[in-house]
Amino acid sequence: MPMVMPFEEAWEKLVQERVNTALDLVTLTKDDIESVTGNELRLMAKIDCAASLPVALRRHGYFVLPVKNGEYVLVRGNGYHVLEKFSEPPTIFRPQLDFELETLGVGDSESQHIDYCFNVGLIEGFATSRGLRQTIRGRKRMPAIQFHVGRVGPVQVKAGVQVEVDLGCEGRAEVVLIEAKVGDPEDFIVRQLFYPYRKWRLEIPQKRIRPWFFCSLEVAGKRLYRFWEYEFANDDQYQSLRLTRGQSFLIEPKKTRLTVDELLHAHGVRHSHSQTWDVPQADSFWRVAEIPLLVEQGINSSAKLAVHYGFDPRQSSYYRQAAEFLGLVSQEPDFTYVLTDLGREYVGRPADERRQLLAGLLARFPPMRAALELLARGGQREITRVEIAALLERHASIHASTPARRASTILAWLRWLQSATGAVQMQGAGFILR
Repeated sequence: MPMVMPFEEAWEKLVQERVNTALDLVTLTKDDIESVTGNELRLMAKIDCAASLPVALRRHGYFVLPVKNGEYVLVRGNGYHVLEKFSEPPTIFRPQLDFELETLGVGDSESQHIDYCFNVGLIEGFATSRGLRQTIRGRKRMPAIQFHVGRVGPVQVKAGVQVEVDLGCEGRAEVVLIEAKVGDPEDFIVRQLFYPYRKWRLEIPQKRIRPWFFCSLEVAGKRLYRFWEYEFANDDQYQSLRLTRGQSFLIEPKKTRLTVDELLHAHGVRHSHSQTWDVPQADSFWRVAEIPLLVEQGINSSAKLAVHYGFDPRQSSYYRQAAEFLGLVSQEPDFTYVLTDLGREYVGRPADERRQLLAGLLARFPPMRAALELLARGGQREITRVEIAALLERHASIHASTPARRASTILAWLRWLQSATGAVQMQGAGFILR
């Protein structure tokens, strides 16, 4: 139903006819509002920021709270919270996705931005808590509560009042409640955090309830997300909201293509562990990439790897050896595999950062480095299996037909490098720079 009377005029008339301004707490029913103004209740009561407060309420120091279905109260006091500014520059965040979430790029709503942040791991990142699950969305019903606004009150909220968050996530020991906005708001009405907080504090008392405010805006063609985490120091006090921390994130597209020069100089020389030219017969490099992750899970011997992959224990040792040459794992005297310091760093990184770290390590493995440097010197000329075999025959402690077989392994690793970085490209029987 459209407004019959302009918003400001309607509130002036309503205050004049139905409000005793000597009182700090005034009840207004659906009938009060609609019979005086002809306007729909929900449109008259939707005042989510201080700038939207009608002059008639601002003049008398009131703001509006729902306390029963079809019933509101005017409360004298400050019902809004000014959003804190961040002094630190935004943190650059690169999404960790195997494919682009194209459906979340259509439109510009609170729900799609908060869904995007959840799916790329940004919500878990800000929460510093893994394993969050989306569990709350849309309208719920309040239990009965009461509270004070400063010295005014108690405000009595009846059971059944609608309450809503844009997203709620549950972890093992916490519930995160998120109120989201598109744009750059100056403030928000505290009710948007206080009511959900009080509801879930009563419903799930055994878990910590974490109220957040979130906003999304575009800056120079990129998406900027801001998070504020709050707490209520006193559940009985509406005005006890205080910031615990805040952070902003600027979304940068995932960088998948690197140059050979970037690979050869990536991640610092401290990661250069191996000087060997011996190439293990580990033709599936994605398995080499997976070895540290498996070791962390307890699959830490040739026998366990053989069972996991369904091949001979000797073959499993080749993959461990490749990961060892790259500095990610080592073998103990009892023949079990353990992560090195670098291996622990690798396991702890997001997926695309693991790929880039591994690409940098692979680029400094002497046979691969020699092949890449040969490519760099040759411009667009391809490097072939024959040339790689000749390199290995000159430098590695292998003879007869082995260099040709190991050259096939290097070519397989170049195919992984092509997929992971785009720095090289297969052409004919060999590879060229891109």
